[in-house]
Amino acid sequence: MNRPNILFLLIDCLRADAVVGNDRGARTPTLDRLVRSGVACTQAIASASSTTPCVASLLTGTYSFVHGIRSIFGLKLNPSVLSLADAFRAQGYHTWAEVSGPLFPETDLDRGFDVYHFREGSAYLSTSWGTDFRQRLQGLTARQPWFGFLHLWELHHHRHILPAFRGRAYGRNRYERALSCLDVELDRLLAALPENILVVVHGDHGEHVVRTDLQYRWYRLVRDLSGRKTIKREGHEMDVSEDLVRVPLVFSMVGAGADALRLPMGKRVPQLVRQIDALPTLLDLVGAPVPSGIPGVSIKPALLDDTPLGLEAYIEAFLRVRSDPRDQQVGWRTPEWKYIYAPNNPQIPAELYNLPNDPSEQYNLADQRQDIVGLLQHRIEDIRRGPLAATPEFVMSETEKADLEKRLTDLGYM
Repeated sequence: MNRPNILFLLIDCLRADAVVGNDRGARTPTLDRLVRSGVACTQAIASASSTTPCVASLLTGTYSFVHGIRSIFGLKLNPSVLSLADAFRAQGYHTWAEVSGPLFPETDLDRGFDVYHFREGSAYLSTSWGTDFRQRLQGLTARQPWFGFLHLWELHHHRHILPAFRGRAYGRNRYERALSCLDVELDRLLAALPENILVVVHGDHGEHVVRTDLQYRWYRLVRDLSGRKTIKREGHEMDVSEDLVRVPLVFSMVGAGADALRLPMGKRVPQLVRQIDALPTLLDLVGAPVPSGIPGVSIKPALLDDTPLGLEAYIEAFLRVRSDPRDQQVGWRTPEWKYIYAPNNPQIPAELYNLPNDPSEQYNLADQRQDIVGLLQHRIEDIRRGPLAATPEFVMSETEKADLEKRLTDLGYM
């Protein structure tokens, strides 16, 4: 097998049901084509509900209490954890990243990348940056193999929608129309790729979306009148609901030759997999050694066959940019149950949901099923106090914090 080039396509705020759901309002022929030609994991679980901790988890195969990034502000990657970019560079890959949003190089997420280019949030695939990027992508054929990490910002609030996509034909709300608009640009992106590319489509986290334009206008009116006293109903970071932690994970070969990596076409993997499994899975798919001592595992057996993995996921949310410990929620997700509690704030009630019977998480069973609460609480404590013990925080300098505070304000976070 020739080692493939890898394009890891991380679309900020991309929900699982926007790619593999049964009630999709966006027009996504490009994403649909990738799903039909590859393997789609329909129960992939993000490790958190904000960008920087999630990206740190997928690049290291560990959770926030190990890699050290517990919010989008002020913290750096633990220097002792393995980086996916470092692992691929050790295998002779040229590594590059194109990122935006809060993935500032000051977080040390650039570690292991030969090129780590941070761009402003307004640099979309449909702008001149996108044209330049596609040209640079075609020039990479002389530097094979390569691992590329492309982070796209089009779905993030305020959503990037070109005038031609603002009608109801392209979606019921701004989120769906932004995805329809992005899908056209993804087609142009894929057309610029050389042969033998493993394309991975993933979301860092999902998004709460107000379903219709009318509902959104009422929501915004109440928010404008009431300010922060009104519950936030659109966005992310707030909790670990299914809208925020279920994300797409699709593996598809583009331009594969006879001796390329072979993946089943149109396969769905319905069992639970996790964001932290990205690092060992990608290494395993290209025949590289899979690291031990991290919670992430290779899901290659489930992608190629139907091997049961028996995985469960730790999840967390921090609610505020500055990560106030009182706001933290942690949880445990199994194929059947989800348990959530606030370890530093007893005033926030614990939650327990039976997901097959209650996929919308409407009925809190925490009081009725204390047996399940105790079991899942024990699993959370085990992983947090086990061999992967919590690490000290690596804090940015005051100068770095001041610079990032200004940039996060420009992005609308602060």
